[in-house]
Amino acid sequence: MAEWFADHWWFIRAENESVNSPRAGTFERRHNIRWAREGFVLPAVSFASLGEHLTVQWQPSDFPDASIRFISWGSELIPARQALESIRQFVNAVVMRLDASGITGTTLHDQWVAIESATAEEQRFCEASARLGVDPYSVDDEFESALMDAASRVRHDLLSDFLSVANAPTLRAQAEEFQAATEAIAEDQDSFDPLEGLRSVAPQVQSFPNPWESGYRFAQQLRQALHVSPWKSRSLDDLAQHLRVENIERCLINEPLPWPAIDALVGSNIHQAPKFAIAKPRADSRQYAFCRALFEHLTLPRERFAMVNRLRTERQQMNRAFAAEFLAPWEMLQRDISASTIGEEEVSELAAEYGVSEFVIRHQLENHQLAQVSEY
Repeated sequence: MAEWFADHWWFIRAENESVNSPRAGTFERRHNIRWAREGFVLPAVSFASLGEHLTVQWQPSDFPDASIRFISWGSELIPARQALESIRQFVNAVVMRLDASGITGTTLHDQWVAIESATAEEQRFCEASARLGVDPYSVDDEFESALMDAASRVRHDLLSDFLSVANAPTLRAQAEEFQAATEAIAEDQDSFDPLEGLRSVAPQVQSFPNPWESGYRFAQQLRQALHVSPWKSRSLDDLAQHLRVENIERCLINEPLPWPAIDALVGSNIHQAPKFAIAKPRADSRQYAFCRALFEHLTLPRERFAMVNRLRTERQQMNRAFAAEFLAPWEMLQRDISASTIGEEEVSELAAEYGVSEFVIRHQLENHQLAQVSEY
């Protein structure tokens, strides 16, 4: 087990899980200790970085030949520093036990020395490689060159997310495309700021143990701060009217985003005017992606850029929760649903009424235990 933690140290520390990523199928191998069994009975426990926290998840496992069952399942958010320090102490204890037994010079010894003695620059390289799902100790010169090229092209505030959604084989080309998209925002000449009034009433984002709750609370507080009657929006134009934002189209730039893993980019141009690049063409998806990016714009310093994507990180959980609650508040949904169990047709009708996808409606119904959706 100690060898597995050493082999996967940088992945546990830096790699984020991504929905529909080409490497999603191998993510578990790098994060779940069940892959360290090698004939031993070990539980199915995974460790993955969300940013400031690690999420630890465990599932039932049955080993009838050994008459052993792990019967519980669950998850826990643990501060990343605390979790990594616990893993470090465990591996150190194993290494010391080996030394005390006269067993030295093992692969574990060599790997752990390399990890513990890594300089700050080496740590940054290892984390960057791990974000791409690549073992930093088995890279070739071409990969190292492509990674350095990407780091020179991509803005520092976007680099971690970029590497987490990029693909190692096409890294150089994707970095060039991504650089063009961010430069289109940064070099835009429009001085008009449609969101100035909205920013003036936006609350401060609060911190909660569960990241999604920060986005959820921010959505509620922003709706209250706007002092408007309850509303539903089916498009960006509808949304602009409810937000009292004029010329919302002046926020948008028609810059294609490099690949499907990126739903939106947001940043400020040379005049500090907000600019959004939205990848989604369909009205409901476009409105949802805009609101996710809006959360980033309202809660980050003006000079910061942000990416809306499919990563399972704290920031992405926050902006998803914000967009869902802002566009389809659970209290309004509670009034609109017909019963405690509803059908697929009603979910579709609610999605059309609120201008969001059926997935968002289901998410709200399940998270707030408003209703069950019958499959029949």
